[in-house]
Amino acid sequence: MPRPSNESEVTQSIFDRLIDHDPRNNAGDEYRTRAQSVRDLKNAVRRDLEWLLNSRRVAIPPDERLKEVNRSLYVYGLPDFTALSLSDPRDHNKLMRNLQSIIQIFEPRLLNPHIATMESSDSHSRTLRFRIEGLLRMDPSPEHVSFDTVLELTSGEYEVKGDADA
Repeated sequence: MPRPSNESEVTQSIFDRLIDHDPRNNAGDEYRTRAQSVRDLKNAVRRDLEWLLNSRRVAIPPDERLKEVNRSLYVYGLPDFTALSLSDPRDHNKLMRNLQSIIQIFEPRLLNPHIATMESSDSHSRTLRFRIEGLLRMDPSPEHVSFDTVLELTSGEYEVKGDADA
């Protein structure tokens, strides 16, 4: 039976189209609604943001004159922030600027990313909470998304939670 035409289905990245999420199912491509494909795209962006934030870049920064190297995989991930004190406003702002910068460079599906710190109810918490917001690039028009993110200060590990509408 031919697959129904669904021009409103959102196109996934080439990486996600190549992944076989269910290798035991030999039935081939299944029909997906636009809502399913949008949910899949949001989940893929969430996953890739988490990978990006949990990656550490090379300790030796490239020469600033090499503009293309400063936008290449050589600088993929975050610098090591273990020596920073996130209770210091300057260090906190430095982290937020770095987060926004790497998301702009390495997550092109997210337009105009913005990082907003979320207040913690526990003053002794060893976590930093913030929200990543932006427009998810897709046809026919972009859609606003937000991802609640937690930095576990003791381990340096980031957890990105999905968009509320996903």
